[in-house]
Amino acid sequence: MIYVACTLWIAVFAQIAVTKVMVGRSDVTQAFARNQLAVSEGSVRIQDINREGGWIRGEIPGRLSVEEKRKITDDIFGYEGGSRLYEYAEDGYYVAYGFTSGIDQIKRVNGRTINMNIAISYNENEDKSIVFFGVPIFNGEF
Repeated sequence: MIYVACTLWIAVFAQIAVTKVMVGRSDVTQAFARNQLAVSEGSVRIQDINREGGWIRGEIPGRLSVEEKRKITDDIFGYEGGSRLYEYAEDGYYVAYGFTSGIDQIKRVNGRTINMNIAISYNENEDKSIVFFGVPIFNGEF
């Protein structure tokens, strides 16, 4: 019984270590490119966001449905080795929070530990959706 418990704990720690290495080596640029998001600005260089924290803004033509927003969120969070914990969608705005063991910065929101945040809105004048990806959280206007 002790042997099984020790083996399971070793597997858990190995998974956490592998996730940290993979997220550290991954590039958020690829996650944005996979979803056809053109990076327009950010508080840090896109290559440094996982290490330093901050936010990146991307744009995609047209209005996204809630399902498309969820897909983008799940793709980006999944690429970072994490998953979506919860989301809010109201009046065309979409906000999602996620967690990955590969990013050290964390915040507590509504009693949950998060370290990734996506906020999506739509600009009618330019007919494009604006996507903000924040680590550990995006605190700006969108």
